[in-house]
Amino acid sequence: MEKHTPRGIKILLRYAALTAAAFLLVWLFRRVVSANQTTVALSFVMLILLTASRWRLAYSVYASVLCALLYDFFFLPPLGKLVIADPRNWVALGAFLCCAVTVSHLAEREHLHGETAEGRRREVERLYEFSQQLLLQEDLRGVGRTTPSVVAAVFELRAVALYVRDEEAAWYSDPRNELLPLVDLKLAANQSEAGVTRRDGCQVIPLTLGMRSLGVLAVTDGGYSPQIYEAMGSLVAIALERAATVERSSRLEASREGERLRSALLDSVTHDLRTPLTAIRAAATTMVSQPDLPETERADLAAVVDEESARLDRLIGQAVEMAQLDAAAVQINARPQDVRELIETTVEEMRPLLRNRPVEVEVAADVSKAPMDRALVYRVLRHLMENATRYSPAGSPIEIHAVKDEYRLLVTVADRGPGIDPGEQPFVFDKFFRGKKQRSQVAGTGMGLAIAKAILEAHGGGIELRSEAGKGTRFTFWLPLAVAE
Repeated sequence: MEKHTPRGIKILLRYAALTAAAFLLVWLFRRVVSANQTTVALSFVMLILLTASRWRLAYSVYASVLCALLYDFFFLPPLGKLVIADPRNWVALGAFLCCAVTVSHLAEREHLHGETAEGRRREVERLYEFSQQLLLQEDLRGVGRTTPSVVAAVFELRAVALYVRDEEAAWYSDPRNELLPLVDLKLAANQSEAGVTRRDGCQVIPLTLGMRSLGVLAVTDGGYSPQIYEAMGSLVAIALERAATVERSSRLEASREGERLRSALLDSVTHDLRTPLTAIRAAATTMVSQPDLPETERADLAAVVDEESARLDRLIGQAVEMAQLDAAAVQINARPQDVRELIETTVEEMRPLLRNRPVEVEVAADVSKAPMDRALVYRVLRHLMENATRYSPAGSPIEIHAVKDEYRLLVTVADRGPGIDPGEQPFVFDKFFRGKKQRSQVAGTGMGLAIAKAILEAHGGGIELRSEAGKGTRFTFWLPLAVAE
């Protein structure tokens, strides 16, 4: 309740309480308890010590003077007068007063030391909280946007401005209070060797690392020590440099990844496109160079040209489709579709490729329709079935299961092939990735699963796999049962 009392009334109440306590001691030793002068003096000293430990020096000095007067008036002869007859009592009274004031001064000094230590502890806590919040941002502009607001909130400052040289931009905690215009901030950044300076009622803190200036931080004066302002500047400079380093590292990593993908694409295109082109060219050259070729052989060569042309068309189509999905250029037209009918239609259309391989389809009773782009999900399902056919022994069954949980449709395609090596499983959905065994056994581009994953993610779904050596592979993809707005 004392925190809500006006300051003037609080001071008067404290002086009144000290006066009442001193007179209470006088009444106690005059009316209730009979005590010698030494006991009375020690009781007054205890009151002064309690006052000094609780409140400021002014209160303890007041208590010292008051207790000295009361001690002289009520307990030193002649009683009832502020007159001291015995010179020895002058010595005792002076010693009492000096002791009381000295103790009060020492207590006040310790009190101030405690307040200073507490203030430093709070400052360190604020610096720690500030550093923790700065670490949440990893991009340079993100640090620039959030730092002024974080500084203002943590250090309870009215306004904060931050200028970053690499961005040539300034950010403010309060857009209505620019604190310093951009021109002045730039000028202060160029004069960073001057250290923390005061300008127009605010503290201007240079942001430097070594000999390099990163910018400047301007804050309204919050009554902090110069060391705290310097620590603020150091933390902001470290956060800016860290964010710039992360951005440079990300750009370098992106450049390396792009180079790796370009190399992979070039290798894939060179190998996969050259193979059908070689077959087409060989067949065409044979037909042109041998006009008297028997009709049956000519028909076989024409079939090779047709088959390899179709294969070449599929390869180019996959590359175009992957590029469209990467650019988010494919529009998802999700409509409720019958899940069982889609699975059965896909299985029926793949009969020639399955070659009498048994397919076990199990659709849960509560699965009826789900929102999806039928053509795109059909391609996902078809590709998973093609993979199961290619990478499992002839005649082994393929299992397809469809169930749903509270908010998803889950479809699983499982085979009984050799499985995928554990070290390769994290990469099977990467573009152009193909396992060592698959590269040598089955032709392909390594784009099919990447395309399937991109289609499902465009629906708001996803895909995962489980595979054990010698026990086969299970691909499970899911689609949301509600279309995202």
